[in-house]
Amino acid sequence: MKENTEEKKYIQSVERALGILCYVADHGGARLGEISESAGLKTSTTFGLLQTLEHCGYLSRGRGDMEYNLGLASLKLGLCYNRSSGMAEKIHALLTELVKEIDETAYFEIRIGERYYYYDVVLSTQPLKVVPDEDQFINLPEHSAVTKAYTSTDPAFRYAVDLEGVQEGLNCFAAPFYYSGTLLGCVALSGPSYRFTAAKMEHTWHFYQTTLKKLGLTF
Repeated sequence: MKENTEEKKYIQSVERALGILCYVADHGGARLGEISESAGLKTSTTFGLLQTLEHCGYLSRGRGDMEYNLGLASLKLGLCYNRSSGMAEKIHALLTELVKEIDETAYFEIRIGERYYYYDVVLSTQPLKVVPDEDQFINLPEHSAVTKAYTSTDPAFRYAVDLEGVQEGLNCFAAPFYYSGTLLGCVALSGPSYRFTAAKMEHTWHFYQTTLKKLGLTF
């Protein structure tokens, strides 16, 4: 069999447009100037790409508004992926298994810009437990376990902990969640410091790895 040596071909304008979509998604909204600077493109080139994305519904602006936000077509893509991949069910099953074993509130958090979004939450069965606010978006300090898990560049990194660093009496465990080699989100558990100890967090890490394999979420 002949080895396929044909080089893959990519369309630069498509890469640029998708890069702009990711930038807007990560920042929750952005203006022409900052998008142009981030992409390293001329303002005129960036504006043409933005107009096209807006025309196709992937970006939107209010009347007279200078800031671009994701449009309904972007939402449609996300919803279709969510349904076809079964990712929501897999993540919920993962959190459910963790809560059954550890019995502390478990979250799946996605970083959007500088904020974090609660994609899913499964509550502990304990009488005293962590219950998240109704607002699904949350600001977290740099020394929080979730932020540390998201930003670590150490190849040997396993998980991050917050031992009453953010809130007195509360400990938190956070581990990155990779899907097909991409950092998709972060799995976090939090509970009272007297109960959710460092030793229990180490057990949480090993159980997390076992559960990922059990649910077929390791790639």
